[in-house]
Amino acid sequence: LYVVIGDLKGDERIASLFPADLTLVLGAIIVAGIAFRLLRGGGIVRMPDSFLLYIALVALMTASLAYTPVFDSGLEKLGRFLTVTALVIVAPFFVLTTPQALKRFLAGFAIAAFVICAYSLTDLGSSSRLVTPSSNTIGLGHIACSLILLIWFAVMPRLSFLKRMMVYPLLAIPAVALIGSGSRGAVIAVLLTIILSLFPYRRLAVDVVCFSAIGFAAIPFLKIPETSFEYLGTLFNFHNVDGLLNFRAELLSYGWKLLQEHPLLGVGIQGFRYHSPNAALYNWPHNIFLEIGCELGIPAVLLVCAIFGSAIRESLRQLRDDVSPYATLAYVAAAFLLAGIVNSVNTGDINSDRSTWLFVSVVFLVGRLRSQCAESHVAAQQWTRATSCGVAN
Repeated sequence: LYVVIGDLKGDERIASLFPADLTLVLGAIIVAGIAFRLLRGGGIVRMPDSFLLYIALVALMTASLAYTPVFDSGLEKLGRFLTVTALVIVAPFFVLTTPQALKRFLAGFAIAAFVICAYSLTDLGSSSRLVTPSSNTIGLGHIACSLILLIWFAVMPRLSFLKRMMVYPLLAIPAVALIGSGSRGAVIAVLLTIILSLFPYRRLAVDVVCFSAIGFAAIPFLKIPETSFEYLGTLFNFHNVDGLLNFRAELLSYGWKLLQEHPLLGVGIQGFRYHSPNAALYNWPHNIFLEIGCELGIPAVLLVCAIFGSAIRESLRQLRDDVSPYATLAYVAAAFLLAGIVNSVNTGDINSDRSTWLFVSVVFLVGRLRSQCAESHVAAQQWTRATSCGVAN
């Protein structure tokens, strides 16, 4: 719920259930749970060495407060990163310490995502794009994208073709939500990831053809808003990059200009907004790499690229590992990572797109859990052989 709560709490019926901000409430519950677990002597999963780069990144954020245009706003952004964003980065290593716990998390996420996607379908037939309960089109696209990939990699490969066809209705809910949201980045992420999945899972090509055929046949009857198709249509019907990106092209151009003018230190955390001609309109560049670069400088971008690069390298290592157990989790984590990277370069900021940071952590978490299980399996085999030899002697 913590990952998707931002797409739920905008609904007044949900927000009224608690007197405080729901993100803070759930965050406090998670922190309390971690503290209770540690007090009881519960184990944790060791974080990768590359996570030390986060400390350097936070140090650059803190130092930039000395020259950010609006100190209070910069401090607020830093505070959000150190609390709500940092929690999704480190919490998995304290909470999801076994493969079973990770599977429960994925199941819970799938249920929450399915409910959000199903809720959005109540707007079918309207004139506006489909949204989450918080009226967020992009958030709906990201949630639908993640749910599609989770079903595609965790469920589909292990079933026969006839049983996979029975899963089509479950896939249809997030698929319609994705199209109805008009979220172009999420659509690109889904298409790219599913195409790549056909290399390890060639037999799923039949499902791609069948599901696509059924989908195209059903689209005229689904009453998906025309505005959704018009917005998605800009992916194919544009004359130049500016026409494709619309106002985001101006945001990206302004961020690039700031980076060129302030390459070493940037303009300070949250400086993009307050260096702009209109702070209410120029919120962020819609690319977290450019956002970090123009606000904190090239050294900070290199730190973030190193974090993502280490996650990509770790994911590729896992995909080549045919020995360790829980290979399905490795494929799910790799799919999430790819989707997170695609989404991070076209929308959101470092604090709003928390799922991307979570997906980076999940890759390393899966690697640790698979290694631990493999080591335990080897140790059990060695103990069995030693016992057998002892009995024989």
